[in-house]
This record gives sequence, structure tokens and C-alpha cells, in this order.
Amino acid sequence: MFGSVPGRLAAMMFLQYFGLAGLIVPLTRYLQTVAGAGGLDFKPTHVGYIYATFCVGAIVTPMVVGLLADRWFAVEKVIAVTHAVMAALMGGAAVWCDTYDGTTANPDDAVWPLFWLVLGYAIGTQITLTLTVVISFRNLPGEGGTFWYVRLVGTVGWVVAGIVTGWVMNPISPQPLYLSAITSGVLAVFALALPHTPPKGHGRPIREVIGLPAIKMFRDRSFVVFAGVLLLCNLMNQFYGLFVSPYLKDLGVEVDLGAYGQLSPEVIMTLAQVCEIGCMAATPFLLRRFKLKHLMLVGLVGLVLRNALLYAANVPGIVAVGLPMHGWGYAFYGLLGSYFVDREAPPHLRAGAQSLVTFLGSGPAVLVGNFLAGNVVQANRVGTATNWSAVWLVPLVGYVVALVVFAVLFREPPTSEEKE
Repeated sequence: MFGSVPGRLAAMMFLQYFGLAGLIVPLTRYLQTVAGAGGLDFKPTHVGYIYATFCVGAIVTPMVVGLLADRWFAVEKVIAVTHAVMAALMGGAAVWCDTYDGTTANPDDAVWPLFWLVLGYAIGTQITLTLTVVISFRNLPGEGGTFWYVRLVGTVGWVVAGIVTGWVMNPISPQPLYLSAITSGVLAVFALALPHTPPKGHGRPIREVIGLPAIKMFRDRSFVVFAGVLLLCNLMNQFYGLFVSPYLKDLGVEVDLGAYGQLSPEVIMTLAQVCEIGCMAATPFLLRRFKLKHLMLVGLVGLVLRNALLYAANVPGIVAVGLPMHGWGYAFYGLLGSYFVDREAPPHLRAGAQSLVTFLGSGPAVLVGNFLAGNVVQANRVGTATNWSAVWLVPLVGYVVALVVFAVLFREPPTSEEKE
């Protein structure tokens, strides 16, 4: 299987998301855990600074991805070199955290060196996330929904990483950071075995290669609506990404397995990715039978439901419905948004167009969301107690607004078949 093009691309997706989840899922709780329990004792605002690095990466990505992969170098070589650098940076971050966690925790000394190390890793992450989509779209047949099944394997990698870091490893330690560094090193070598994907932008003006013509898509009202809703959703999603793990810990959402240990919040949160896998597996079938707008609407409804249950602090509802709805919303709005943009962009500009999606999904709006979420939590915290209802009310209102705007204003452009 893994000798085939889809098999190699699926393995690439597994490693890409395994390494990212190995860092993202446990990091927020490790950063905020008090020194006596082995953490770094960061404030919520410190956590916002660290996670803001991924937003900066998304801002930088559109300026470099098109040049690297559409004009200068083969996509697989860019992925290989970028992951090699990411491995070195994350290895340095893990060693740094080893120095300052636990009884030696000193947030003021630790936060800024860690910020710069994670920033380099985050820029590499946004570049490689974009290029894994680009190399997949260029080498997989359009019919049969092959891309969705290949991308599905990436979500399996995310689930496996959540189980490994939350059950096998100690999530309140630098161990997940070492795991992320090792995974990037493995992917740097494996990327050289990916299908050769040369640049398609030779001879074209740089403004085209870096995706500037894609800005013309903003002349279309529906694209403006899609982009605006994506910005709002990803701004509000930072409340979930940064604080759902400590929130679940405060609610006592853990499962005692006796001699086998406990299922921590990080493991239970993988229910979102299990649902996402099912959604992606069904996507090719659903796209043949339903309008893209309708599928994106049900994704937004899922995000509203997720935040309503978090606001209500209904533990059975959160575990059984709320967490799975996170994966539901990502699959039916976030991933279908990438599909929508790829469908509308000219073939020779698709790397630049995908970097535009990265910018919209993870750029300034997420940067603002990190600081907003951190400050809202800080404002509603007294000592170690947090008024979580007040915190979750903010993203709940935001997602309701996003759903109404999309439902009323978005008009799906016709496909090429419909135009004919």
C-alpha cells in the first residue's frame, strides 16, 4: 500500500498530524500546570503568547509558499528541508522546558526563549500544512474522493498522538515536545520518497506565484462571506484550543482504568478526531448528493452546539456530543473551505490559493483570538478558580453570529459541470 502514491501521501499526512498533535494537544495544560505538579506555571496570557506563534506562521506562509513550491523548488524537497529545521527547533524547545519546569519553573525567564523556538516551529508547521494539501491535490485523481481518504489518515495520526501523549506519556512534561521533534525528523527523511512535484510557476510574475491574483476572489460576495465567517470562527476557536483541556480537568472529566491508569482529558478529546474521521470518510458521498453550502452549514451548526454544551457545563453532553462536534465542524466547514478555494482557483495558482486559506484560517484573526481568549479567562479567574460560564458565553455568541451570516448571505458558485 505505502509504495503507491496514495499510500505515501497517506503516510505523510499521518506523520504531519501526529507530530503536530503531539505538541498542540498536551502543551496548553503543561504550560499552565503549577510548578509543584511539574508544569511551567504560565499565566493564561503567557499561553496566548506561545500559541500566537502559529498565527504569525500563517501570516508569513502566503509570502513564501508560492515562491518556494510554485517557482523555485519541488514541493517534496521543501517539505523535507522545512521539517528538518522544525525537528531542530522543537528539540531545542524540549530541552529548554526540561530546564525550567517543575520546582525550577520561572515563567518570566522561560516564556520568551520558548516563544522564539516555537515561533520557528510554527512557521514551518504552517508551510508544511499548506504543502501537504498542495502535493496531495497535484498527485491524486480528482474523481472518487481519493484526497479525502488520504487526508483522513492525518486525522488518525492526530488521534494516535492524543492517545500516546495522554496515556502512554506524561502530558505534564517535555516528553510530548521530544516526540514532536522526533516525528519532524522522521518526516524530513520520508518526504524525499514522496512523488516528485516540480514547481508550476516558472516564468510567471512573482505577484502571481505568491498568490496575489487570488485576492481578486474577494470581488465575489460569496467568497467574502466565506472568508469573513472563517475568520470569525477561527478567532472564536482559540477559546477551545487553549482552554478546553484545563476546563475538562476542572470538570473532573477523566476515566479511571484501574491498573491501566487514567484516560486524561487529552485522550478523551480525541473523540473530536474520531468524529472527524467519519465525516471525512462520508464527504465524497455527501458532495455528490448535497450542495456545498448545506454541508458547510451543518458544520457551523455543530460548532454552535459544541459551545452551547461547554457553556452549560453538561459533562455527559460535552463528552458524548460537544467534543465530537469539534471534529464535525472542522471537517464540514474548515476542510470543505479548502476544497471550495481549490475548486475556484486556477491550476497554476493553487499553492498560492491554499496559502491564502492558511492565512484566513490561522492568521490575524487567530492572533486576536489568542489574546482575547487569554484575557477573557484571566479576567474571570480568581486565584485558581475560573468562571467558565462567562468564558464560554463569548465564543457561543460568536458562532451564532457566524451561522446566521453564512446562512443568509452565502451563495454557492456553480461548479464547472453546472456552468456547462
